[in-house]
Amino acid sequence: MWALWRKEVASLLYSLIAYLVWAVFLVGTGLFVWVFSGSVITTGAAELDPFFGIAPWFLLFLAPALTMRSFAEEFRTGSYELLATAPLSPWEIILAKYLAVALVLAFALVPTLVFYGSIAWLAQPRGAVDHGAIQGAYVGLFGLGLALAALGIWASTLTMHTIVAFLVGLFLGFVWLIGFEFASELPIGRPLQELFAQLSLFEHYRSVSRGVVDSRDVSYFLSVIVLGLGLARLQLARRHA
Repeated sequence: MWALWRKEVASLLYSLIAYLVWAVFLVGTGLFVWVFSGSVITTGAAELDPFFGIAPWFLLFLAPALTMRSFAEEFRTGSYELLATAPLSPWEIILAKYLAVALVLAFALVPTLVFYGSIAWLAQPRGAVDHGAIQGAYVGLFGLGLALAALGIWASTLTMHTIVAFLVGLFLGFVWLIGFEFASELPIGRPLQELFAQLSLFEHYRSVSRGVVDSRDVSYFLSVIVLGLGLARLQLARRHA
């Protein structure tokens, strides 16, 4: 499995996709932190709220961009049939591809720690920022990215066309990120409203961003990851049926 994981990491790093993802994420979020309306420069407030407010929307697009080729490209070129005959279980194949994407997502977040250090340096008195909330928000952001990537892996198993895989992954991510939250605000009764609110990725991301990493939020992110990868496994099983 780890040999396949290394191959997948190399495949991402030797393509432009990972570098485009890193560049778009870093430059795009940086503009919101430092330049656009509500940024540090325009408000004079040393805080990372603009970053943590906009970053999930970048990940909504960037996660399916990273996962769209995972299986769709294999199906299109016919190389999946060769991969399926290797001494690897379907779960090992899925996990190898998923963990490669997870590593690239982690690398996308690392440069943004410069924002964290800069904000702490600019604060008055120096270093007087809510470190707990910022660190919790980073945990929530990574968990959100991992959840979106799992849904993207599932989307990639549904088609042999990478653009279709991207659009399906984008749609699934939108449903989990904001669709359930929108449904929770509809006049459908308190129990259903609470259910949809608890299904929203944004709801759990905001909860962790307060600085308290609750086990319920961690369990939710893990549940979405297991669901996405489990559905991908079922889709692969259908191909062999």
